[in-house]
Amino acid sequence: MSKQWNPLQDLMLLQDRMNRLFEDATERRARVDAEPSDDIETAEWYPAADVYDHDGEYLVAVDLPGIDRSALEITIDDNRLSIKGARAVGEKSGSRTERPTGRFLRTFSVPSSVSQKNIHAAYKDGVLEVRLPKRN
Repeated sequence: MSKQWNPLQDLMLLQDRMNRLFEDATERRARVDAEPSDDIETAEWYPAADVYDHDGEYLVAVDLPGIDRSALEITIDDNRLSIKGARAVGEKSGSRTERPTGRFLRTFSVPSSVSQKNIHAAYKDGVLEVRLPKRN
């Protein structure tokens, strides 16, 4: 089975790698044994996301239409929020395919001001919202 070519996939991959490079260059990892994740190498697409800084919290909103809730994995480790999962490959009967399928990954640096014990996530109408409350 051949993969559909996505002209923006390489650009999105480059952007995510550059973001990780700059984030890693400006912050120190809390654990000495922490290694960069290999998940970035196996991700096939990168969903669009917005990050908002409200008074009492940060809000990360990720567009994930058509993703089954059970296919999502949200982790926070070493001040890095990771959202990964997969969109199942549906029946391809059309002659044009633009919606990405396969595994995805998005990572975000989490400021030390976040109360990691009180993080809340909700998935509704194809949008995943992760609320990261700030410490008082």
